[in-house]
Amino acid sequence: MTTWTVLGRFCHGLVFSILSLTIAFLQYRSRRILLARRLTWLGAFALCEAVVAWNDLLAPLLVRETLLPPVTRTVLLACGYGWLLAFGIQTWLPKDTSSQNLRWVLVAVFAAWVVPLGITLALTFPNWEMTALTGEILVRYGLALPGGILAGVGMRRQSYQTLEARRESVKTRLRLVEAGLAAFGLLNLVLVPAAPFFPANVFNVNLAPVPASLLRALVGAFWTVGLAATHIAIQTQIEQWIEDVERIQALSADRERISRDLHDGIIQSIYASGLMLETIQQLIATEPEKAEAQLARVMDSLNQTIQDIRRYIFDLRSDMPDDELEPGIRRLLRDFHINTLLETDLHISGEPPRRPLTFERRRHLFQIVRETLTNTSKHAHARGVSVALAYGVEALDLTISDDGVGMEALMLGRGYGLRNIRERARLLDSTLKIESAPGEGVMLHLTIPY
Repeated sequence: MTTWTVLGRFCHGLVFSILSLTIAFLQYRSRRILLARRLTWLGAFALCEAVVAWNDLLAPLLVRETLLPPVTRTVLLACGYGWLLAFGIQTWLPKDTSSQNLRWVLVAVFAAWVVPLGITLALTFPNWEMTALTGEILVRYGLALPGGILAGVGMRRQSYQTLEARRESVKTRLRLVEAGLAAFGLLNLVLVPAAPFFPANVFNVNLAPVPASLLRALVGAFWTVGLAATHIAIQTQIEQWIEDVERIQALSADRERISRDLHDGIIQSIYASGLMLETIQQLIATEPEKAEAQLARVMDSLNQTIQDIRRYIFDLRSDMPDDELEPGIRRLLRDFHINTLLETDLHISGEPPRRPLTFERRRHLFQIVRETLTNTSKHAHARGVSVALAYGVEALDLTISDDGVGMEALMLGRGYGLRNIRERARLLDSTLKIESAPGEGVMLHLTIPY
C-alpha cells in the first residue's frame, strides 16, 4: 500500500468511528431534539462503515488479505448501507410516524436486498471472491447511492419540519450535513471496485485522483462536524430557554409569597390599626385616658408595621444589578443594614477564579443571599449577620450565619423562602446545607462549583 492509501484508510476508519460515537452522544445528550432521536440508523451505518475501513487498513499491515472473510465484509457493507437507505427513507416520512412503522421500513429495506444478494451468490458460487466483489458493487449502487441522496435531501426537509424557527440559526452547519450525505451517495456511483461488467468496468476507483477512502473520510468529517455543531447550538438554545423559564418561575414564586405575606401581615395590621382608631375616636370625649392608652398601642403597632414595610421593600428588590460577586454582596448587606439596622459583617478569603461566575449564576447567588437575609430579619430576632465568601480551587463556599434564636429542625423544610433557596441552589448545581439549633442561630452553607 502507498502512504496515501494508508492515510486514506486510517482517516476513513477514524472519521466514521468518531461519527458513530458522536451520534451516540448526541442521542444521549439531546433527547429533547426530535432530529437527534432519529439518528439511530445513521449511527449504525457509521459503525459498520468504520469496521470495514479498519479491516481494510489493518489486514495488509498484518500481512493478510483481509481480517474478515470477503463475503462477511460484503454482508457488513450491505447492513451498513441498508441502515443508510432506511434512514434516508425515514427522513421523508411524516414526523409523527410511529416506531412500529419505522421498524417495518427497516425490515422492508433489508428484505428487498436478500433477493439480489442471493442471485449474486448463486451466479458466482463457489468463487467467493467474485461473490464478495459483485455483492459490494451491488450494495454500493443499490443501497449507498440512493441512501445518501435520499438522506441528504430528506435531512433538509426534515429539519424544516422539526426545527422550525431554530433552523435559521444553524442553517450553515446543517448544510454541511446535507451536502455530505448527498456527496457520499454520489461517490458510490463512481468509487466502486473495478469489475468486468458495466458500469464498474468504466467508472471505478481507478478514476479517483486520491484514494477513495480519503474522499469518503472527507465526506464523513463534514457529517461529524455539521451534526455536532448543529446539535450543540440547538441544545444551548434549549438550555437557555429552560433556564429563563426556571428563572421566571422562581421570580413568580418570590412575588407570590411576598404578596401573600403583605396581605396576611402588613395589610391586616393596618386594617386593625384603623379599627382601633375608630374606637379611640368614640372614647376621646368620654374616656380620654383610655383613648390615650389605646392611641399609644396604635402608634406602636404602626411603628412595627413601618419596620415590616421596610423589610418588604428590601425583599421586593429582586432585580439584581450586573455587579461582580463581591460588590453585589456588599450592596445587599448595606441595604439590609439600612432597612433593618442589624449589624452585618463580610469575610472574604482565597483568590477569585480567572473566569468569574456568569451573570445568571451570580444572580441566583444574590437571590439566595437576599432570601436568607430576609428570613433572618423576619424570624431570627438576631442582632447581627455574618457572611463568609471563600474562593477554593474548584468551588466557591458561601456561609451566612446569624446569632438569633435558631430554628426547629422540623421547620427547616417549610416556607416559601427556604423552598426558593433550595430551588436556586439546584439551578447552581451546588450543595446546600442548613444548620440550626435553638438559641444558637442559623448557618447556611453553600458550595458552588465554578
